[in-house]
Amino acid sequence: MLETTFSAFTLGSRQLKNRIVMAPLTRQCAEPDGTPTAEMAAYYARRARGGVSMIITEGTWQNDELGCVAYLGQPGCLTKTHIEGWRRVTDAVHAHGIPIILQLMHGGRVSDPRCLHEGEQPVSASAAQSPGWVLYTDTDEEQRNRLIEGAWPKVTFPPARELTEAEMERIADGFAEGAARGVEAGFDGVEIHGANGYLLYQFIDPKLNRRTDAWGGSAENNVRLAKLACDRTRAAIGPDKLITLRLSQDGVDDFTGAWQGGVAYAREVGAALADCAADALHWSSFAWSDNRDPNDPTPMPQALREASGKPVIVNGGIAEGSDAEEVLTSGAGDLCAIGRPIFAHPDWPHIIRSGMPYDWTPFDRKYVVDPPRDHALAYPCNLVAPDWDPDTSKRRKAGWMG
Repeated sequence: MLETTFSAFTLGSRQLKNRIVMAPLTRQCAEPDGTPTAEMAAYYARRARGGVSMIITEGTWQNDELGCVAYLGQPGCLTKTHIEGWRRVTDAVHAHGIPIILQLMHGGRVSDPRCLHEGEQPVSASAAQSPGWVLYTDTDEEQRNRLIEGAWPKVTFPPARELTEAEMERIADGFAEGAARGVEAGFDGVEIHGANGYLLYQFIDPKLNRRTDAWGGSAENNVRLAKLACDRTRAAIGPDKLITLRLSQDGVDDFTGAWQGGVAYAREVGAALADCAADALHWSSFAWSDNRDPNDPTPMPQALREASGKPVIVNGGIAEGSDAEEVLTSGAGDLCAIGRPIFAHPDWPHIIRSGMPYDWTPFDRKYVVDPPRDHALAYPCNLVAPDWDPDTSKRRKAGWMG
């Protein structure tokens, strides 16, 4: 039973013990300056113990320029303190014998305005303003979960300006520099975040990228920045560390988004990425088989896999062992990235391998902000109420990290 799900797989230079990967999961539990906490080490170690073959961390900012920081409480990988904090995480995960890779990202036009410096404007592929609002500022329940008192407004995004070519080169270098620091912190590689509404997604999605230069206008041009980030990251971390590239057609400000051109565009994207430095592509969705294309039923990850010739990690709508097996045996993907089930059930791989029916606890956002903890690591685990100023007109000042 679940023969393929629990078979080994070679990804780049690493032999993975099964096909189950922990998906990157936004938590906003780092220190205000981005330092990973001891609780984060306990959180990741607990899930490493649960039977996954690899962990991809939550989205992490790699530099503090050009509006890179996406949201409050987001971890960073820039300073010595950040590296030391992440080292606690990687050591705790490696104690369970599995690799962990660091997801690096740039917020672009959906960076929380409270994370911008004074006088700083968010950046994007094209000058535009997101119609959405900042992560998790839209419900009274979220305010209660985060122990925040007082005003709790819906925070919207300011207009973004178009990046210059020199700035895009700098952003690609930033990914590479963050990756090198991640390796210093003990990571086995990195994921370049090109999905879910963030900066690289804003280039890849043809609705958002309205450039007429070499960085827009076709699938090949739209993926150019993501590809450059992967290539420079490879040069920075060498051939033996893992690189994955995450893709999606929806984002934090467009949860029902669809690529213009549908499956045909996905195949163009895959072909354009066939020679990039990533070891695998990672498809992110709410339901992996729902491609939102009325003209072609092919699942998007399958189209990317066939066109690129690269292994594909598939995320979205995988809740039972049978779901994972279907992904892997249908040709849609090579690995399954499991998110919400592993938030709620760190032992999800062990549970599905048993083959016994299981009464799953429904996913709840409380697992994000106050997850079950592994006190066996003896870390202090008190959740501190974050001091998030509701005044969205305020900006960070120089020296905010001390």
